[in-house]
Amino acid sequence: MIRKTKVPVKSLPAVVEWILRNATGQELDYMDSLARSTDFPILVKLIGKFKDFNVYEVFNYKMNNDHDLALFRAAKVGEVVAFDSFIMACQAAKIEVKRRREQS
Repeated sequence: MIRKTKVPVKSLPAVVEWILRNATGQELDYMDSLARSTDFPILVKLIGKFKDFNVYEVFNYKMNNDHDLALFRAAKVGEVVAFDSFIMACQAAKIEVKRRREQS
C-alpha cells in the first residue's frame, strides 16, 4: 500500500461551519480572542507539531494488513481535520459574531 502524506479533506468547511453555528456567544468571543492574540501563531505552530506527529505515526505504523493501515490512517486524518477546523473556526469567529448581531 502507498502511504500518502496529505489527504484532501473535502469536509473541512462543513466542520468549521458546524463549530461556528453551534458555538455559544462566549465560545465565539474566546475563539476570536485567541485568533487576535499575538500568541496565536505559537498555538498554530504547536498544532502543526501535533499534525506532524500524526504523519510520523502513520509512516511508522507497524501494519498487520492494508485494512489496519487504512483504519489507522483514517483516524489520524480525522485528528488533523479537528486541528485544522479549530484553527479555521478561531479565525472565522469574528465573522460569525458579526453575522449573529446583524440577525438580531
